[in-house]
Amino acid sequence: MNKKYLKLFIIVSFALLMNSYTDSFKSYKDYKIDSKILELWSQSKDIIKKSIEMLDSSIVELYFISTDTYNILNYGFRKKNYPLVDEILQFYIQTLPYLKNQRDYIIYDINESEKRSEKTLQEPILIWTKNNGDEETISSSQFLFTLSFAFNQISKISTNDRTIIMNQFIDSFSPVLSSHYRRWIIGVKEIEKTDILGSFSRRGWGCKDRYGEYIYTRVLTQFIKELGANEYHGATYCNVIADPSLLIISGLGHYLGGFYNDKKLYEIKNREELELFFITSIKIISQKFKIDKSINFDSQRVLTLSFQNGAWFGHPDYDYSGYIGSSFPSIKDKNSTKNVGIDVAHGSRVIYLLEMLIENQKKFNIEFPTQEQMQMFTNGFIYNVFNRDFNRPLFKNYMNGSNGWFRVNYDSREGFGYAPFKIGSEGAILGGYPRLGKYSKELENIFCIIFEKLNSTKEEDIDFINEFYEKTVWSNREEIKVYNFYDKKLNPKSSLFLLNLYSSMI
Repeated sequence: MNKKYLKLFIIVSFALLMNSYTDSFKSYKDYKIDSKILELWSQSKDIIKKSIEMLDSSIVELYFISTDTYNILNYGFRKKNYPLVDEILQFYIQTLPYLKNQRDYIIYDINESEKRSEKTLQEPILIWTKNNGDEETISSSQFLFTLSFAFNQISKISTNDRTIIMNQFIDSFSPVLSSHYRRWIIGVKEIEKTDILGSFSRRGWGCKDRYGEYIYTRVLTQFIKELGANEYHGATYCNVIADPSLLIISGLGHYLGGFYNDKKLYEIKNREELELFFITSIKIISQKFKIDKSINFDSQRVLTLSFQNGAWFGHPDYDYSGYIGSSFPSIKDKNSTKNVGIDVAHGSRVIYLLEMLIENQKKFNIEFPTQEQMQMFTNGFIYNVFNRDFNRPLFKNYMNGSNGWFRVNYDSREGFGYAPFKIGSEGAILGGYPRLGKYSKELENIFCIIFEKLNSTKEEDIDFINEFYEKTVWSNREEIKVYNFYDKKLNPKSSLFLLNLYSSMI
């Protein structure tokens, strides 16, 4: 055959093969799962009820209330299932009795003992606190992110279609969002003093600023600017923009965006100052994203978008990110990957940020991220995190594609940790990653395959899911089975797991 025609034949054949490959992709629309979602929600609600009941003794439950319900709340708004939305909002309203209105505030500041100090403020604040008066910032910021998302979604619903519960929710939480965001971003003042006190410190990490001083009482406005300029030193992770900051900024974006959707729905005190902070922060955060390259399934180079790869190097949670052994690591196995990305579970906060921006960026004339950049971010998840095995689909533990252990002996818990593929695969399901399917048929296909295996009766599928998706964590040097997807009666945690997957696939 003439070389010219042979080349043409190869090109055409490859194109037909790729079209056939694409046409064979499974789609979320192939599955009628709305009824499954509502059934799973019914089975999962007891977990939310118990979390609320525990708020008296553990403010960290705010964190779980948020993460356990965000995907189903997102689903409820997208499907315009307002009875479902109302039911979730009513759970949030039940947290209000645990909120305190107080002048006392405990923060790190410069003092001889280098411990937290109790301050009496000029004006009272609304705050969820531990029994010792401490604020659990990660829990509060996670919860307020979800509340702010709800504000934004409600603001897009016509006045006549808003329910009584939605209006009650807005009225109840408007002062809560205002108090928290102004305190975190603008700061508060101690009684009879003029200095502004902030909530943010890196004293516990041993970080110092450019003047050689430990980092105390930063307002988020100053904190983000200094992190953007990489002004801190003491450890490689001193300049990382961590989860509380991402959650606060993402929540603030939804909160401000909702105001522009309907300016009559709620007022925002210090709005111009908060908006300036928001726009400045996004510019700084966008510079922490980097364009990289990977190889797709056809061995072609594609662009990816990574966030702060290498920034966590040296942090104890990542000490074993380079150890990929199947046995529980010993001290000699400590090996941290220098370019390690955030773990996949906590990487969901990056999705929160990007989705918030896509929804609200036009209101603030923000160009990041573009649709192309969203595609790049999705590429990174597909080609770096996914294990490329369509028969046994798993996800590596870290967003850069590293797959070592995570949080070994975390929080002084000897024998605790996440083995390769465990925090990655669990995080991929619970973190809302299936929503990225809108940017890639390949990713949609991957989650459809996982869906089918979770509902399979084949012995090889059941064994695979049991090994990698039901057993998710090690405790006391033993692997623990957390979920029971094939039991006739699912335990609430298993129902919640499936609920997060299914509600993210719509």
